[in-house]
Amino acid sequence: SSPLYGYGDCAVVTDCEVGQPDNLGDGECDGNAYNTRPCEFDRGDCLVQNARYPLCNPRYPEWVGDGKCHSKDYNIEECGYDGGDCLDFNEKYPDCEANNPSWLGDGTCHGGAYNTEECGYDGGDCFAFNEAYPGCDVTFPSSVGDGKCNSKDYNTEACGFDGGDCQALNGILEKYPDCEISKPILLGDGKCDGGEYNTPECGYDGSDCLVFNEKYPDCKISKPMLLGNGECDGGEYN
Repeated sequence: SSPLYGYGDCAVVTDCEVGQPDNLGDGECDGNAYNTRPCEFDRGDCLVQNARYPLCNPRYPEWVGDGKCHSKDYNIEECGYDGGDCLDFNEKYPDCEANNPSWLGDGTCHGGAYNTEECGYDGGDCFAFNEAYPGCDVTFPSSVGDGKCNSKDYNTEACGFDGGDCQALNGILEKYPDCEISKPILLGDGKCDGGEYNTPECGYDGSDCLVFNEKYPDCKISKPMLLGNGECDGGEYN
């Protein structure tokens, strides 16, 4: 059966099927299913938009001409290349396939498709990063040297061991070459982690568990830091 939608003080039956009926006629042009003849073109909200771009029907029509260049369904001829917002972008970077063109030149270096020649190395935002770490290919270049040690792709020689953020951790790992754990950053962080961390191979969690082991030599639990935290934990803890 067709849904009921309020129209003034009356409920009328239509062939309009949308997820949020209250958005119809709310003063903003909603796209896709809302901007259709059965929905009276969003109860009239999309009439002006449709007059300008009759073949343009993206999800958020209000984004067209909002001052930011949006990609895909917006940056097409039918939508006036996002209401003109993408004209400059298309001229500068005709082969750039970044999902968010407005990120180019925003002051933050983005990786992946952004940090490419086609995208002007993120509109120039990645020049300094690429000069400092020419072989470092990571998703979030801004995380390199942010004060936190990011593992895997970041903690490599090409990335300066995360811009120096992982030097302390790497020093700890050198002490325990036979320590194989899922999150090396937890070693020596001041909290006693159990299981694979609290082992001789890992220096008893980088010495974090020495006091715990002395107090409770036969207590084998996954999260030693929960002991004496003011809350009664059941199971293996009680």
